[in-house]
Amino acid sequence: MLLSSSLFAKVPDGEPVDVNVFFDTQGIDVTHIRQEVKHINFARTSESANVHLLSTLERTGGSGRQYVFYFIGLREFEGLNDTLYYFSSPDKTGSEIRDDYTNMIRLGLARYLARGSHVVDVKFNGETEMNYTPEQDKWNNWVFGIHTRTNVNGEETEREFDFDIAIDVERITPEWRFEFDVDNNYDEDWYENDGDEITAKRTYQSFESLVVKSIGDHMAVGLKSGVSSSSYSNIKLNYWAFPAVEYNLYPYELSSRKQLRISYFLGYNGRQYMDTTMFNKLEEDLVRQTFAVAYKVQEKWGSAYTSLSGNTYFHDFNKNSLAIYSGLYLRVWKGLSFNVSGNYSIINDRLSILKSEATMEEILLKQVQQATAYRYQLQVGLSFTFGSLYNNVVNPRLKG
Repeated sequence: MLLSSSLFAKVPDGEPVDVNVFFDTQGIDVTHIRQEVKHINFARTSESANVHLLSTLERTGGSGRQYVFYFIGLREFEGLNDTLYYFSSPDKTGSEIRDDYTNMIRLGLARYLARGSHVVDVKFNGETEMNYTPEQDKWNNWVFGIHTRTNVNGEETEREFDFDIAIDVERITPEWRFEFDVDNNYDEDWYENDGDEITAKRTYQSFESLVVKSIGDHMAVGLKSGVSSSSYSNIKLNYWAFPAVEYNLYPYELSSRKQLRISYFLGYNGRQYMDTTMFNKLEEDLVRQTFAVAYKVQEKWGSAYTSLSGNTYFHDFNKNSLAIYSGLYLRVWKGLSFNVSGNYSIINDRLSILKSEATMEEILLKQVQQATAYRYQLQVGLSFTFGSLYNNVVNPRLKG
């Protein structure tokens, strides 16, 4: 369907103004929008814009995506705000999805253009999907996925082979969430040095499930369970079941913009080891608890996230771990932005470490897991852009 409308209006009691939009978006092809939307200026900084377009992106239960567009009016358009939703289906191509959300952005900008400065011919291209009754879903919200990956590379004195297959099944509704995942990985590295051949193999298999029941707008209960094995971690058989409860201080419907979730897991973990551990165990029955707090926010000034989680075993509370993950993207001033992210873990709960001392060959080839008291990572970045505030030109010539 093709809709075309001519819009002509001015900001009340004032001179006509251009619509200057600052795109603060996730998963959006802004270059395509520059090519398709001709009646706005693409502002380089939020300070130079009179419309701040903030978007979030979440995966839906049908393996599609939910795009949420927050149109925030600034200065001349202060108080003129909108929220629009676009849901992409998994059977659409990337080009179709791009065209659809571009039309959604056009629709959201129309009211600003109507109050703006010029006679505008706004066109919306797309299928008539807005007011329709969906067909009966024969799959009843169940979604199945099969994923395989193979990697082969080599040189004269070394080769690597990696194969992974994963199957995931899920059903997500407002009331229930079901997830089932199967993973199998085989990795083999081969090296030759002075006529000596070294082969390193690592295997991993797992089955995991998650069942969650929504309780109101802020709470959920669930059960996480599974079974796995890992040659790297010295685990022949690992099986667990952890009932859980979670409370979100914000309603779940706001989770794409902000969330503050508190969760608690308590359950059973049984293990059988391939070889004797440093605690002289070949198998053991464990009770473990996990407490976690996670905060996430995305606003005009930028975005921030942080999470803190702790684990401990009931048979020995000294066998514990604590991990913190944090990130901040901060728009400081005009073209200046600052970002920092990092994580730090205190690790006292690696119960499967081998009793026998690993050889230098096993350590270098990462065949066995080593004991450690901590792990950390830190990334810091600073960027500054300056120059023309409004440059709508797209020129892809000789672009790699």
